[in-house]
Amino acid sequence: MLENPTNPSVLADPNTIVLSVNIPPRPALFMALQREIQKEEPDVRKIAELINRDVAMASRLLETSNSAFFNARRQITTVQDAIAMIGMDQCTAVMTGFITKKTLASGAMMMARFWDVSEKRAKGMSYLAKELRAAKPEIAYSFGLFCDIGIPLLKATFPAYLETLSIANRMGDIKFLEVEHKRHGLDHAYVGALLAQQWSISDDVVAAISMHHNHDILYDETIPATTRALAALNYLVERAIQKFRGELESLEWIEGGAAASQALGISNEQTEELCEAIKTRLRA
Repeated sequence: MLENPTNPSVLADPNTIVLSVNIPPRPALFMALQREIQKEEPDVRKIAELINRDVAMASRLLETSNSAFFNARRQITTVQDAIAMIGMDQCTAVMTGFITKKTLASGAMMMARFWDVSEKRAKGMSYLAKELRAAKPEIAYSFGLFCDIGIPLLKATFPAYLETLSIANRMGDIKFLEVEHKRHGLDHAYVGALLAQQWSISDDVVAAISMHHNHDILYDETIPATTRALAALNYLVERAIQKFRGELESLEWIEGGAAASQALGISNEQTEELCEAIKTRLRA
């Protein structure tokens, strides 16, 4: 059994955890994009060339840049224009999402509802982060994509995991992880953080993934502000998605919603308005 599975500061040696859970290696195209984007002076033309190598990826970037979430004033028709319009960092976040789904959303890791919710969460997180100036939109987008990425990894590893998920979904935040850990010796927050770490995703995102089921961190000023902001934003976005899907109010929101709104400095009325704004954008 792993020690401190939900401690964000102590991720186990990947060589240990990979014995039980297959953590896919970082895709080559993703590595190439990261190398170019992280240069002191990224070359937009080279980045566009990399993206254009995959027609589906280029199409996704154009579709995203023309969506209601970015409110483009003109039709974006080229990858370079898309990068210029939404920005390098947001482009990276969108491409990360595409590559992640392409790499993981197949075979034993295929969970249609999971991937649908992940995409909606990423968009909602980016919108809220920008509206509230709580975090960089691209960081929020990446967190939205990766926060539950451990779920399909555990499903692919443990035949009984869907039963575990069904049980855990009826529990609160921390108990959710306790159910996973009791049945499998791991939890999805820990596994997801490990994958994000191995894929060189932002340290803020890695930490937030590790702790996103613990609403107590919202009060803890020893936790970095960005990590707490991502966790708080997630509560609001999850609630908006549940309302969008016509689902009942979740136990997670009942337990941590008030703390999340307080951490973000917004009233109950503002919380409802923001949830409605996200729902409107999800319908677009």
